[in-house]
Amino acid sequence: MRFLLWLLLLTLPACAQKKMPRASRAATAPTPPRAAQPEPVLVFQRTPCYGTCPAYTATIFADGRVEYEGQRFVPVVGKRTLSLPPTKVAALLAEAQRIGFSQLDERYAGNTSDLPATLIKVHPAGQPAKSVFAEENIPANLQGYINYLKGQLDPLAGMALKE
Repeated sequence: MRFLLWLLLLTLPACAQKKMPRASRAATAPTPPRAAQPEPVLVFQRTPCYGTCPAYTATIFADGRVEYEGQRFVPVVGKRTLSLPPTKVAALLAEAQRIGFSQLDERYAGNTSDLPATLIKVHPAGQPAKSVFAEENIPANLQGYINYLKGQLDPLAGMALKE
């Protein structure tokens, strides 16, 4: 019934809508939008290359929810919602702080066109977000963090850890 009233309101001229009884207008009030989803605290993306480089994106939220999308050369292709313990998420963010992630340059790249890249966005609650694109000339502390993240997140992509 509400749908029919709403449809009728959309088709009535504006002057006719003003003459409707007050109760009818209240019944057709739009529902308020749902609360916004929380922002992710970490996004880790491995980009494709011209070869068989694994490509996936893991978007991680403080509560441990992981929105995973496998693109190429990963055992799990497509979108999945996975989870990590919130303590693990806190450890991922603590490691970023430990290496001074917020002080890193935004881009580490060279002139090679076939390399895979890693994009990392760290956004702890209450702090500004920082994104880094890493392809070449990666400093040791950032490379260590990338390896750490791969070790924690590659298993979500169904990839065995390399030792």
